[in-house]
Amino acid sequence: MSLARRLRALADRIPPARPGTDLPTDPVAFARGLLSGDFGPNNLDQKHPDHTGWAVQALTFLGTLQPEHQAWLRDQRERHPYAYPDQLLLPASEEQIEAALDEIMRRG
Repeated sequence: MSLARRLRALADRIPPARPGTDLPTDPVAFARGLLSGDFGPNNLDQKHPDHTGWAVQALTFLGTLQPEHQAWLRDQRERHPYAYPDQLLLPASEEQIEAALDEIMRRG
């Protein structure tokens, strides 16, 4: 089987995006919609050039809010006071979290 045929066979297995879901075309709006639950991973359009990357970027940021990462970040800042200055440490307000997420999504 040729590589082109294998790729076509794999592409045919990709589930289509659910109809009726209008996803944002701006990364900040996309991340906010994902965060608020307006849509989920099943709604992503696999043929859109940015949706998967934006989802990974937003979910990676949210992973930095996990207790394990926060503990590691605190440890790094104790050892090296100027380490990771842009990283958000909890506790933080919802507005601070959303502002940090917006900044991450704008950076790309």
